[in-house]
Amino acid sequence: MKYKAVFFDLDGTLMDTSDGIFAGGRYAMETVGVPIPENSRWNLFIGPPLGDCFRLSFGVKDDVIIEELCKAYHEFYMREGRYRAKFYPGILDVVTELKKRGYVLGIASMKNEDLVQEMCQHFGVSQYFDQQLGIDLVGTMTKADLLTKGFKALGLKPSECVLVGDTDFDARGAEGAHCDCIKANWGFGYTKKDPGTISSPAEILDLV
Repeated sequence: MKYKAVFFDLDGTLMDTSDGIFAGGRYAMETVGVPIPENSRWNLFIGPPLGDCFRLSFGVKDDVIIEELCKAYHEFYMREGRYRAKFYPGILDVVTELKKRGYVLGIASMKNEDLVQEMCQHFGVSQYFDQQLGIDLVGTMTKADLLTKGFKALGLKPSECVLVGDTDFDARGAEGAHCDCIKANWGFGYTKKDPGTISSPAEILDLV
């Protein structure tokens, strides 16, 4: 075993959550009354903290408006958006196999932590993940903060852990937490054209 713990990003790595997330973004913009620009960058709406998603995807700059957008988004997402998710083909087989092999497993997501834990319970995977980490309600934590928190809770060194993620945001978080990152190209960020990425969940088993 190269590592003792394997952490997964949630959106775009474990689950395809795009349907609920994009619907939430549209709902928020329409509810607050902010027009959706024709040149919107929807590919940037998954991964970063929610406030940054509205900044990057739609060019919203006013912090007061962003706060209103986030509130409307959470209203929709908690009501129905979170249930519009599905696991990527083969990923649960890998999670199950890793658990059988004795790895400690975790989730490090930029969703609120209570939502991460609720989704794990709703989709029946709580028993696989020893750490189900998300940001606090204030939203000041970074991906690196989450990973560091998880490592310390498990009593492990960063070198004993690895993150599986689908975006540069994940890779930078892993770098900030001083752990390795396995880059998955089946999600919302990396593509098969990006060097050093993997194309199927099964490849994870050969890298850990």
